[in-house]
Amino acid sequence: MNTLKSDIVIVGGGIVGITTAYYLIQSGINCVLIEKDPIGSHASGFAYGSIGASKIQGPNYPLALKGCSLHKQLSEFLPGYTGIDIQYRDKSSIRLAFNEKEKQYLLQNDSNLSEVEFNWLEPSQIFSLEPSISNLIIGGVFIKKSMDVNPYNLLSALHTAIKMKGVQIIHDEIVGLKINSDTSLTVNLKNTPSLLSEKIVISMGPWSNVFGNWINVKLPIMPLKGQILRISKPGILENCSVSWSGNYANLKPDGLIWTGTTEENQGYDESTTVESRNQIMKSAVKMIPSINNAEIVKQTACIRPMSPDNLPIIGSFGDYPQIYVGTGGLRSGITLGPAMGKIISELILQNSTDMDITPFSPDRFE
Repeated sequence: MNTLKSDIVIVGGGIVGITTAYYLIQSGINCVLIEKDPIGSHASGFAYGSIGASKIQGPNYPLALKGCSLHKQLSEFLPGYTGIDIQYRDKSSIRLAFNEKEKQYLLQNDSNLSEVEFNWLEPSQIFSLEPSISNLIIGGVFIKKSMDVNPYNLLSALHTAIKMKGVQIIHDEIVGLKINSDTSLTVNLKNTPSLLSEKIVISMGPWSNVFGNWINVKLPIMPLKGQILRISKPGILENCSVSWSGNYANLKPDGLIWTGTTEENQGYDESTTVESRNQIMKSAVKMIPSINNAEIVKQTACIRPMSPDNLPIIGSFGDYPQIYVGTGGLRSGITLGPAMGKIISELILQNSTDMDITPFSPDRFE
């Protein structure tokens, strides 16, 4: 078979890979995107879809702010251009506290977020906003402006947009990568002719670590499984979403309450389980007791990419500047994804970005 050529190859069609392609083609630079499964088949397509920086701390915080800004821009462009409603919206949220320790944790962590309008509400104030919330709470932090999106629709719209703009999408599986003597790259595919490329972007989520089998780098990405329930319970959570101790419940535009989630070290198993269903329901009922008898319409599971220090991996390798990585968004992948894609596109186009990405360097694991 003949070898195909492309200046830039992106491997992985999740939120990071597909936005990298989007920002490159927006700048007039074409590329090839390789994805072995249908778009939206994994974590990016099955995510909760919350967008925001208020729960994010440390080095990820400025990255999340950038992600929020880019999501807003995407929401203004993609529906009109592609005809796909990504269901981006603003909706207030409440973080619940059931005891004094939880209250202090919320107030301490949110007090540093000057970009977010928030305030502490007493139980009576919360019940006036959402009567279904448990009467055992001692209060909660009210976030006036939170955002969310339908993650599958977002991926579909981005996929449609890059195809319309000329990005070639190859549905195949990468089975090898070779660095040639002139620093170019040969990308070997399972069923398609090999690709010869000057640069490659690794954005395969929890499967990104496979590249360590082909080139001399450490890419210690691990899978972290999460499950979500979609529940039918009309008449509640119409004014706000709620969360508590890493759990959430939100009425989505599909008319169902999405609630979750779990954090499971189960390798690459993407199946749903009864144990996780029961765990999620227990947390949901603690927040909203009336959910107890609600109908479970759908249960989903996906695996998120996790690095050893829980920070994303963004940038190129010191020894291999033609190889870029974008993965490790963990539970914040939808928020961070467009920012990661934008940064990688900037590194490819101009070898620099306006954000300090030192904490995210791929070389930090050497």
